[in-house]
Formats: sequence, structure tokens, C-alpha cells
Amino acid sequence: MKNLIDLRQTLRKVIEDDYKVPTDINIKDLVHEMLYHIGDPDPVLRDELIYSVFARCLVDDQIPRDMLKEILQIAIDDQHLFYKIGEKNTQSVFTRSFSVLIIALILINHRKQRLLEKDQVLHIFSEVTRYFLEEVDIRGYIEENGWAHSVAHAADTLDELAQCDELGYKELHYLLEIIHAKISDGNYVYQHDEDERLVTAMISIINRDLLPMEELCKWIKNYSKIKRVTIQDYQAKTNIKHFLRSLYFRAIDQLDKSEIMETLRDTLHQMSSYK
Repeated sequence: MKNLIDLRQTLRKVIEDDYKVPTDINIKDLVHEMLYHIGDPDPVLRDELIYSVFARCLVDDQIPRDMLKEILQIAIDDQHLFYKIGEKNTQSVFTRSFSVLIIALILINHRKQRLLEKDQVLHIFSEVTRYFLEEVDIRGYIEENGWAHSVAHAADTLDELAQCDELGYKELHYLLEIIHAKISDGNYVYQHDEDERLVTAMISIINRDLLPMEELCKWIKNYSKIKRVTIQDYQAKTNIKHFLRSLYFRAIDQLDKSEIMETLRDTLHQMSSYK
């Protein structure tokens, strides 16, 4: 096992050389080292070095095609996407939240070169949506350790999934359900653009034009039914209003759907305590 000092030096060398992996470095070994340390609590190693190099190497097609599927299988296993799932306020969240980002990168590559078969994409869909619902550590930025951002990172992967042709009406409908569940979570007030990242996924879902307009509008209206009893209810209402407002203003530029705009305005008006 390469020590962390060597790994840092290697990754810095890659970055300094415009993200080109030196020929004397075995890229397979490097990838496995990065995956092993993907959840390191040090934000520089995890985010600025490992994830940065992963992203550029994948985008620049430096990682062989046959390795991409191996990376995917590792990213969705119990030691990565589901590593200590159910824990809250511990450092295990970094492994999970950065593993889901790696899956998003693989899906970007898949949509460029048809890397995966339909059943493989649907398996990813099943695992990522399960993770999205089971993740309870939904902190954004953590002092000393940097970004956990599990909801935002998962939203990026949901966005990539929504754009995959392999997903049909049933899968897109389920995405609506789980986004509703997560944005209505009143245990935490999202404060680090989680709403914007989820809206990006929503725009991709809507733009597939597989979900009837009536269904989309009903989904928006259902947000107004939130109770207002406990502090968790009020926090959920805050999350919902931020999400619907973000969706409204993004829709102005990115959607030509007057029915959705009208429904968003009406729903937000109903939710307002200051009419």
C-alpha cells in the first residue's frame, strides 16, 4: 500500500502537468489508491487532489474503458457508496458522498460512448436511489473537513441518470418521489445550494418529456400540504420553499412550460405566511 505522502506527491505531479498521468505511473494502481482513500477526512486530499484528478482523467479518457466498469463496481459496493450507511455526524459520510460523485462521472462517460448495457444502468439507478433515501448524514460544509454535501453530490448523479435513455417513465416518476422525500426532510435546513443541485436534476427529468404535465403539476402542488406543527415541519417548509423558488427561476430560463410556472407561483403563494 502506497503511503499518503507518496499519493499526494503523485497527484500533485499529475495536476501540475495539466492532469496528464506520467507514463511511469501505473494508472490502474493509481485509480485503486484513489478509490481506497476517496473518503479521507482531509479535504485537500479528498476533494482537491483525488476527486479533481479522477474527474479530469475520466473526462479526458485517460482511464481505459475496461477499467471504468471496475471503478463503477467498486464505487457502488458496501465499502464505498454504502460504507457505514445509517451513521450520522461521523466521517464515514465522506466515503459515501464522494463515491456517488464518481458514479456521476462514470455516467457522463457512458452517455458519451455507451459504456454500459441497459440492465447495468438500471442497477446503478436502483443502488443510487436506495443510497439517496438511506443517507441520513445530510450536512453540507463541515468545519475542518470541508464538503460532505451528500444530498448535492447525489443530486448530481440523479441528474446524470435522468439524462440516460435507458430510464423510462417508471424510473423518472420514482425520481420525483424520492426528491420530494428528501427535500421535505425537516431534520436539517439545507444551506449549501442543495436545492439548486436538485433543481438541476428536476430540469433534466422534465426535459425528457416522458412525464405528463398533469402529473408534474400535481407533484408540485403536493408540496403545499406540509404540516406546520413541529420545528421539523417549519424546517421542511423552508427547504420546500427554497427548492420551489429555485425551480421557478431556473424554469424561466430553461423551460418553456407555462403550466409548471403557473403551478409553482400558485403553490408558493399558498405556502406563504405573509400574503
